[in-house]
Amino acid sequence: MIMRTLSIYLIAMLLGVVVFTGCEDDFLETETKSSYTTDVVFSNPAFAQNALYGIYSLMTHDDTYSQMFPMYASMNSDIEVVAFGTGDYGDNGRRGIGNYLATPGNSELTKPWNVLYRAIERANIMISEVPDSPVMSGDDEEAKAKMMAYYGEALTLRSLFYLELVRNWGDVPFKTEPTNPDGSNFFIPKTNRDVILEALIEDLQEAEQYVPWIDRSDAATPERISKGFVKGLMARIALTRGGYSLRAESNTMERGSDWETYYQIAREECKKIMDEGVHSLNPSYKDVFVRQNQLEPDRQYYESLFEVGHGMARSGEAGYYIGIRYDTNPKYGRGNQGGALTLPHYLYSFEPEDSRRLVTVAFYKYNNLPQMEIYTDPTQFRFAKWNLKWMTDAYLSANRNAGNKLLTGINWTMMRYSDVLLMFAEAENALNGPTAAAKDALKEVRRRAFDSEMHPELVENYVESLASAEDFFDAIVHERALEFGGESIRKYDLIRWNLLDEKIKEAREMNRRIVYGEAPYDDVPQYLYYQYSEDDPEDLNFQTLNLDEELGDINIPDFDRVEWMSGIGDTDKDEFVQWLNLMSSGLDQYPNRHLLPIAQPVIDDANGAFVNEYGF
Repeated sequence: MIMRTLSIYLIAMLLGVVVFTGCEDDFLETETKSSYTTDVVFSNPAFAQNALYGIYSLMTHDDTYSQMFPMYASMNSDIEVVAFGTGDYGDNGRRGIGNYLATPGNSELTKPWNVLYRAIERANIMISEVPDSPVMSGDDEEAKAKMMAYYGEALTLRSLFYLELVRNWGDVPFKTEPTNPDGSNFFIPKTNRDVILEALIEDLQEAEQYVPWIDRSDAATPERISKGFVKGLMARIALTRGGYSLRAESNTMERGSDWETYYQIAREECKKIMDEGVHSLNPSYKDVFVRQNQLEPDRQYYESLFEVGHGMARSGEAGYYIGIRYDTNPKYGRGNQGGALTLPHYLYSFEPEDSRRLVTVAFYKYNNLPQMEIYTDPTQFRFAKWNLKWMTDAYLSANRNAGNKLLTGINWTMMRYSDVLLMFAEAENALNGPTAAAKDALKEVRRRAFDSEMHPELVENYVESLASAEDFFDAIVHERALEFGGESIRKYDLIRWNLLDEKIKEAREMNRRIVYGEAPYDDVPQYLYYQYSEDDPEDLNFQTLNLDEELGDINIPDFDRVEWMSGIGDTDKDEFVQWLNLMSSGLDQYPNRHLLPIAQPVIDDANGAFVNEYGF
């Protein structure tokens, strides 16, 4: 049993056996200093596994999946917003990144680029060395299988890192061999992203031959790569390859050539995961996130195909930067930042009966009593999937004594089984229209969201009414927003559909209509009448809360009330609209500029091997 307060990726470093050490900051830096030479490290599976952990460990950095990619680079979409104010954030760190304002001088761009290439260099070494290991010429078949599984994991991790580079920076240097001792392949030019993505698919087709399904793995944990994620990542990359992206040559959004071929790959790989039956949906949407907050990897349903294994007080800002906002209080301890925001229209995009709604959107915070306090400021909504109330006693005890922010250790989930179902439904519909197979996959996701008595209307009738491929695609766009809010998926979906600018502008308009009481939000109440739960007086009684019922300006015994949406003052409405117009404001001047510039220090160090494009 793995201790959940300590990421498995840290074990190798604590043991002092990791082969890879070296410069933290230099692009494509050769990591020549090591505890052991590569011929020793790859001489047996135990040492090789520690080298593999050295690759995984870089995923726990603030500059990768502890903070940067899930909580800044993946923002903003039409439902996810990085906190911002009225400044021009071009060179001002992470807010500029989230609001499409980053310039090559942005101080936060160098490290994530360099850490990804560090991880790629480590993977390249492992991919190069494992096939030539003395283990592979020996007679121990079990040891050979382990080494090749590690090789498959390294291929998959490298593919993941390159996908991150491509979807954030576009065309990038594509280096698949370790750095030569003479440095002759140190700085290389960019490769077209289509070529990169096609190569990644080929790598994953090889990797899946060696990596076992999660229930047949010795690790049996979503903190390690397994066959389901290899296939799921292949599907994600294939949809990216077949989708739209910003092209350096024309500086316009263009769809990848021969897109049907790649949608077929996505369809087939998702179908294989579905048919294998290893992964399934947890029947409770809420329980998915309670388990995450409790640091309990799901070994029952394996809904999570892969998640970055953080360690409490060591890495992971889910629950700190993204999640329900808490003021400092005596019960839960030090307050969190809660800087990742969502918007009021997102709350009202859910059917009232949808169980995902209140698990996803927090229109309240916990004050210093602590007690839920409804936000009257519509700029303050958060995501509810990460919640101090659901965290472990060990974390809360430590947080009560914390002088500074205490990293939560909550794993960051890279893919859930519901994503597989919806990718299949999307690809099947794009290729063949809204077939029974496509509809069944969409229904499976929606069935979990609603109580069984609502299935005839909100699952069966809803899905069966989607008669055309266009209607079904629109339903997939909507469903993926409902299912994955706050999970760093939406922005990249909108980009590959060429809908990013359109949907963000639509979100601005929908939220303006909410506060001015215009259709389709003219029935949203002007006042919320609330009381607290008898079972837990810290929490609102959501059963009696009139989120979807206009009660007017009246007095109701035993209820308090707050102004809500169109009930707030005219000055507050105007300020909210001004705030909306600043959200993602970089896209107003450059509607297609969703890619990041390469940091100027990286350009300077590259000695002319590549330059910034896309108008930067």
